[in-house]
Amino acid sequence: MDVTLELTHERIDDVPLLLGFLIKLQLPEILDRHLPPHPLHQGLSNGWLITAWIAYILSRADHRKSPVQAWADGLRHTLEATIGQPIRPVEFSDDRLTLVLKRLADPAAWEGLEADLWRTHCDVYALPAERVRLDATTSCGYHTVADGGLMQLGHSKDHRPDLAQFKLMAAVAEPTGLFLAGDVHPGNAADDPLYLPLYRRARTLLGRTGLLYAGDCKMAALETRAEIAANGDFYLTRLPMTGAVSAQFAAWVEAAVVGDPAAALIAIRRGEELLGHGYEFERTQSAVVDGDERTWTERVQVLRSEAAARSQAAALDRRLKQTEAAVRDLTPPVGPGRTQFTSGWELDLAVAALLREQGATGLLTVAWERQEAVREHYVGPGRGGPNRRKATERVVRYQITAVRRDGAAIAGLVARMGWRVQVTNASASQLSLGDCVLGYRAGTCVERAFHQLKDQPLGIRPLFVHRDDQVRGLTHLLSLALRVLTLFEVLVRRVLEAIARTGVTLIRVVSEEGPRWHLTALPVLVKRVLGYLGLSGTVYTRLVINSS
Repeated sequence: MDVTLELTHERIDDVPLLLGFLIKLQLPEILDRHLPPHPLHQGLSNGWLITAWIAYILSRADHRKSPVQAWADGLRHTLEATIGQPIRPVEFSDDRLTLVLKRLADPAAWEGLEADLWRTHCDVYALPAERVRLDATTSCGYHTVADGGLMQLGHSKDHRPDLAQFKLMAAVAEPTGLFLAGDVHPGNAADDPLYLPLYRRARTLLGRTGLLYAGDCKMAALETRAEIAANGDFYLTRLPMTGAVSAQFAAWVEAAVVGDPAAALIAIRRGEELLGHGYEFERTQSAVVDGDERTWTERVQVLRSEAAARSQAAALDRRLKQTEAAVRDLTPPVGPGRTQFTSGWELDLAVAALLREQGATGLLTVAWERQEAVREHYVGPGRGGPNRRKATERVVRYQITAVRRDGAAIAGLVARMGWRVQVTNASASQLSLGDCVLGYRAGTCVERAFHQLKDQPLGIRPLFVHRDDQVRGLTHLLSLALRVLTLFEVLVRRVLEAIARTGVTLIRVVSEEGPRWHLTALPVLVKRVLGYLGLSGTVYTRLVINSS
């Protein structure tokens, strides 16, 4: 009797792992609480549709809607077994995913969803939030600009000012780097007014007072600092070099170089690495918050970064070399087509203009000399001869002979390089000057989150959706996927930290037979991780084989 076998092949790869992790995060339930289905909705809920879509994005590094249905059709059994519901052919169609993005675009639902998601993450993984970093980025697409729309031309952080863009204002928890909250704004919106609304959201989401909120100079608006201080929270931000601050900054740096603070500059280190020097002082600030005058004390920290100073000094050296060469080129050797200076004052003006243009006035000293050549020629036309009358002509040119650097002036300029100023209302007992510097430098976590969002595997740019609700909804969807990526990294770091605490040790024993190395027994956790990574235990045991 012939037996016919029917084989169905599904390449599941990382999909069960991703779905299992998303289910552990209670993502489907949270999404369904805030995005309930329409009364006439059939099939998978919005929560399950979004959860499966995020698994697709992370697995295939593709946020387009059109390929999702074919992917789901090829994993029907896997998805049905994981989700526990039948998967209809229309579940992941382009039309249905478009409706999902429309639901995700609802600002009210989204804010509640983010708060619920953060609370769940904390319940499951006890995530710390020592600081909150606020920052903005942009993402672009090949969109037509429309009045009042999200996609607008503006200052591009992607170096594509020719493309329409939207702006994402993000709050990230430090030190984990986990995305807390995000607001989507038109691409031509100024950054400064966007900080306070997001600060209020993040503060409500965390439900805590006394946290430190850090951001760049666009967070330094007085009203922003005033509200943070009035709420019993703390800020750490750099001051922009505009307005009154520009003149004040010059005086603060001058004091650090030649004034009394110069003798009391504090060295700022990270381990053995010298990051820079600085000093600080306190001042009183006041502003109106909710109709009331608020007064508080902030610390002004004047800091010099050694790395920034070296970089600026190297740039100055390159500029001076170029300027020196350009100055010498003002007086080329005599030859056809080469313009010569015949008066000293003209050369003086040309040198001064060039130094001014290159920002080298007072840094280079230029010396020149007057050169005179005597030349005889016959008077009148015709051939020369012994009886022909001759005339003597004197030709004067000015030649640059030396271009020297003013060492003292350059040293004084270099001493004033690499300086910046930041402010905080946290007391010195809470955060030392060094802690403030290191805390501000920790802002790389938000930059990394932005890179993950823009590049693989999420790749939000360029956008493949056009309507504003789709742009907003897709941004929210990919920020959910970003949270999953970050959580993966947090858990991997915890595993590595746990391995570091297991105390695997090499011991050198010297006996009559000679020196030998012994390795303590590998803990179960280490063996499991080696198995997960496909590594053999010999990566440890080879350390003691034939050793002496």
